[in-house]
Amino acid sequence: MVSVDRSTQGVVRRAIVAWCLTICTLFAVSGPVGAEAALTLSRGADGGADLEFTLEQLEALPLVSITTENEFTDGLVTYRGPLVRDVLEHLALGDAETIRFTAANDYYVDVPTSDFRKYNVILALEADGQPLSRRDKGPLWLMYPISDHSELHDPVYNTRLIWQVVRIESL
Repeated sequence: MVSVDRSTQGVVRRAIVAWCLTICTLFAVSGPVGAEAALTLSRGADGGADLEFTLEQLEALPLVSITTENEFTDGLVTYRGPLVRDVLEHLALGDAETIRFTAANDYYVDVPTSDFRKYNVILALEADGQPLSRRDKGPLWLMYPISDHSELHDPVYNTRLIWQVVRIESL
């Protein structure tokens, strides 16, 4: 049997606890091992570290359903996903005036955050109960509740319906 004095035991225990906390923190920030980041949130050039979300982490947020039509689909479709304002809270981006959404092909749109306070805009993960695939403008599609607000039947809002969103950045 190996004899270890109490001070050495304390150091070893603290090292193990620190190691466990580091691993847990990395897991919480980066998601499950092997899971691919679906979305990067950024505070911009001066804001510090980016935060990455997997689809599973986004699905764990409170999800909202909106039934709406838009010029890219036929008829009413029920979309489901987290509210954009909830996603932005993870980096305290709610006070930013403008947010840039970037698609997988580097196309981007700049959206005033007042839209997210005024309307229940979501990052749609599903359409009519089915996960959005890349072929169906997924896995993340910025969706406004167009059918619920007559003022959203304006071309400016149609241009904000960016699909295949991979990055959200504060400007």
